[in-house]
Amino acid sequence: MPVVQKFDYPKTESGLRKIQDELYSKTQQAIENGELPKFKGLLEIISAEATILTAIHNIKGNKGSQTAGSDGENMREHFLERQYPEIISRVQQSLSHYKPLPVKRVFIPKPGKKEKRPLGIPAIIDRIVQECVRIVIEPILEAQFFKHSYGFRPMRDTHMALERVNYLVHRTGYHWIIEGDISKFFDTVNHTILVKKLWNMGIRDRRVLMIIKNMLKAGIMDELKVNSLGTPRGGIISPLLANAYLHILDQWIVREWEHKKLRKPPKHEMNKYRAMKDSTKLKPAYLVRYADDWVLITDSKSNAEKWKKRISRYLETKLKLKLSEEKTLITNVRKKAIQFLGLNLKAVKGKSRTGWVTVTKPNPERLKAKVKEIHKNIRAIKHVSYDTKDYVVHEINKVNSQIRGVIQYYQVATGVNKSLGKFFQMLRYAGYKVLRKYGGFWTPANRTDNILAVHPNYKTWIPAIKSDGVVIGLTSLRFCTWQKAFLKNPKETPFSEEGRQLYARRTGKIPPLARADELLSLKLSELIGKGAKEPLYNFEYLLNRAYAFNRDKGKCRVCKTYVSMTDVQIHHINPKLPLNKVNRVPNLATVHDVCHNIIHSQADYSNLGKQTWKTILKFREQLK
Repeated sequence: MPVVQKFDYPKTESGLRKIQDELYSKTQQAIENGELPKFKGLLEIISAEATILTAIHNIKGNKGSQTAGSDGENMREHFLERQYPEIISRVQQSLSHYKPLPVKRVFIPKPGKKEKRPLGIPAIIDRIVQECVRIVIEPILEAQFFKHSYGFRPMRDTHMALERVNYLVHRTGYHWIIEGDISKFFDTVNHTILVKKLWNMGIRDRRVLMIIKNMLKAGIMDELKVNSLGTPRGGIISPLLANAYLHILDQWIVREWEHKKLRKPPKHEMNKYRAMKDSTKLKPAYLVRYADDWVLITDSKSNAEKWKKRISRYLETKLKLKLSEEKTLITNVRKKAIQFLGLNLKAVKGKSRTGWVTVTKPNPERLKAKVKEIHKNIRAIKHVSYDTKDYVVHEINKVNSQIRGVIQYYQVATGVNKSLGKFFQMLRYAGYKVLRKYGGFWTPANRTDNILAVHPNYKTWIPAIKSDGVVIGLTSLRFCTWQKAFLKNPKETPFSEEGRQLYARRTGKIPPLARADELLSLKLSELIGKGAKEPLYNFEYLLNRAYAFNRDKGKCRVCKTYVSMTDVQIHHINPKLPLNKVNRVPNLATVHDVCHNIIHSQADYSNLGKQTWKTILKFREQLK
């Protein structure tokens, strides 16, 4: 395959998506033809305005976007509230001479353990650079990754990984499993091996590889000037690079069994495996990986031990990694459960072709730790200032979110109701004792006004308070029904039209519209030319006006007719809001130039019709 050097310069988000699709499809074509994909000219796509805008939009929605890095800068004050040209220029200059700032090290608790996990927080500018690079190289790498690795990949999750293990144990009847643990994986990734791997996977733009190498070598504030090993936990691009690093391990294992090429392959896949088992000395191996957590399923204890030794040797010689002897276990799941991604899985006798079925339940230690944290947060509600019940409602909503999060994570386990049922009474009565201070009472869940998707289905009595006539209940761990997880369809991907449609059909989620960047580019110079440089017309306004236009489906909120790119204005509904709220999408409205002038005038326009006049008056009232 010839080196791909030229792409249309992405002027809009839709243009960027088209390039991502093209990178993905060209990579797939190269692999199918037995060739290595090769891409140059990637830095120009990475440093395009459309890519920078998309990167900042992606990051600003993250929970930690306001957490400052080692330079003290945060997303809102130092980026969203600055002028548009200044931010674009700053990111582009950073990409052209990239020198990352040291990361800020913090320690976060490990679930159910006393020890803490180190987390590196890059500066905001470095997060933006990492996201720009990730946006462009991810389609190239995604097209090559093993179809049964699930960690930190788009349109994949832990439930799919667990369901794959379930499926394999049930379908094959194999019950010997290696629970793999790579010792200090993120801390021991070898930079040279990783960069070579990226080169072999098609990232042939040396400028981009140098940026990635500099990212990896970023020091740690007050600890280390240059990092010679590992990928920083907390870096936006780290999970993608980790998958690229372990891709060679995936390839080697599946080449030995799942993707083994035979001279005369049978028509059906299971016949192929049966033939290999009966007529060769190959050792069965089915790999399921989630980042650095993985399991390998095989047919005997002897083969499991052989595979463990082979994998240990391969990791040391090829990737300079060590398998943890202490934590890498060989388990017969017909006698003992394995622990994988916070759940326990075991095979028990039951009605099936093999005479065994799998059962899963939340890992008791992990679940107990999560419940303990929820219990602590419920008790903390009693310390909330009672100036207004709004504060209490906010704390109840936070706890409800935690409880629903536990339910949604563990609902794929066949024994979820029994496991969660052990704790619901404790949380229920703890909640009642705390809420009594604020006028709390017992009420059936279906008579509350919150969590409407869940509570109407249950009559169980739960503790609640009344605020402004609304009944707010503390939800329960019992409000859970088992949900079978989906087996992953490998064709489902964000980088092809077919993949996006498959995802939409499975989840019911419609992919977001591409940002209306034509609006931004056509009106930007006009706004700047008019002197619209005061804080109100900052980077956030110029970014979010395109999303407001999409939300309004390109129609004027006053006259309800379509606007063109040449006569569109994005109106501030309440321009007196503080700077951190005034330019958010809910406070922006798409209007015609003429309709915008009408809103800001005092003239009588009742002749435009009752509904239109009512809308104009509402906008005028909100301006006051």
